[in-house]
Amino acid sequence: MDRKTISKIVKATRVSPGEIILVHFWGEDTEKGIANNFMAAVAEMGATPVLLQQSRSVNRDIFLTAKESCYGEQYFDLFTKFDAVLDVFAYRPVILGYEIEKGKFELYRKYMAQLFSKLMACKRFTQIRIPTAANAEESGLVPQDYIRRMESAYDIDYTAVDKACRQAKNRFEGVGKVLLRTGEGHELSFDLTGRAWHIDAGDGDLPCGEIYIAPVEDKTQGAVYFETFYFDGVKYEHVLLHIKDGRMIASSQPEVTAFFENQPQENSVVCELGFGMNPNVTDLCGYAVLDEKMCGTFHIAVGANTMFGGTNDAPDHRDFVGHGTIDLYRREMP
Repeated sequence: MDRKTISKIVKATRVSPGEIILVHFWGEDTEKGIANNFMAAVAEMGATPVLLQQSRSVNRDIFLTAKESCYGEQYFDLFTKFDAVLDVFAYRPVILGYEIEKGKFELYRKYMAQLFSKLMACKRFTQIRIPTAANAEESGLVPQDYIRRMESAYDIDYTAVDKACRQAKNRFEGVGKVLLRTGEGHELSFDLTGRAWHIDAGDGDLPCGEIYIAPVEDKTQGAVYFETFYFDGVKYEHVLLHIKDGRMIASSQPEVTAFFENQPQENSVVCELGFGMNPNVTDLCGYAVLDEKMCGTFHIAVGANTMFGGTNDAPDHRDFVGHGTIDLYRREMP
């Protein structure tokens, strides 16, 4: 990722002059140039950058010898001073990547839990996945394809995407019901009463470009069709999901039905409706982080939604992306 793109990203996260910004970097010293470029971009915006690096190899050495007294409240209180956090990762966060004695690992786990409780309380918290081979591992894509797709998704006109997201959100103002039409006559209705739309145009989970909402959990009804359906890394064709009283009750794909039959009930609740707005995501690849941002697509999710206005507290969150058309109703649907 070049410095020009990093500067565009930092600006899109709404960094302002005079703010104190924590660049929370997950990577080794060999990749520290990435963190340095984010620091420089923050300074370019007139804000104060502060670096906290989470290196797996360094954390291993620290927590092999660390004592309970090493990280007290005085340490964690330092992180209440930041206006925003840029959580930048060159590899998967939190995972230590080394085997250490159980008691020491528990200390590491406790440290991370306390740290994130402070960081998430900052005014803004933005996650930024760096296009690296290490990050490609969770995507199911080969590294070269992952890096190409991610770099393209990041290299957008963030002002234009923000404008498009706001226009789309305004379209839904006052809408209490949405009817999603897919395939040959399949309809899925959502009740949006009392719920708010959210915009992700650079200050949430990057790559960005979507609007989304938590529908009323027990009111989604009908069926939704996907020409292409990705599930647990497997690509299926022509899949139909059946939804009743807000829960996914069956699928035309037996493997999908069987999976949810063995899940906690809250993992099958329809928890999100969203629409992609990123013009540089041009085809589906099976990696939801990218697919759900593709212009011209919708996505629904099952599972957790308490983080964006819903009430379904679940251990999982799965997105399914497809193509369809929508009807908007400002009054009760017939």
